[in-house]
Amino acid sequence: MKIDTNLNKLFNIEPIQEIKKEDMLPIPTLNSLEHREDDFDLARNTMRSLIQKNEAVLGDLVDLARNSESARAYEVAGQLIKTQADMAKDLMTLHKQKKEVDGDRSDNQNIKTQNNIVFAGSTADLMKMIASERARTIDAK
Repeated sequence: MKIDTNLNKLFNIEPIQEIKKEDMLPIPTLNSLEHREDDFDLARNTMRSLIQKNEAVLGDLVDLARNSESARAYEVAGQLIKTQADMAKDLMTLHKQKKEVDGDRSDNQNIKTQNNIVFAGSTADLMKMIASERARTIDAK
C-alpha cells in the first residue's frame, strides 16, 4: 500500500479506489434459456464479424504480398487463410452444439415411438376377419 502511495505522488496521479464486492454486478446464471440464447447470439455475431473483418484484411494482405513479392507476406497471408477456415469451422461447430442443446430439450417433449394399429374397412369386413382368425385358432382345451 505504501508503494502505491509513493508511486501516486511520484507520477502525480490520484489513487484508484478499489471496487467493493457489494458494488459488483451479479453474474447471471447460465442455466436459463434466455441467457443461453443471448450467449449463442453474441458468440455467433462475434464470429461472423471477425470472419468478415478477416476477409477484408486478407484481400489487402494478398495485394501486399503480390506487390512486394515477399515470402514473409505470403506466409502471413497463408496463416490468415488457415485462421479464416478454422473460424468458419468453429462457427459451424457452434451451430451444431446449439442444435444438440436444443435437441436435448425438444426430445423430452416429443413422443419417440407411437404404435397405432389402424384397420381401414367396414365393420362387416372386420367381423369376417375376426371370424376367420377364430376358425384358424386351435382350441387347446
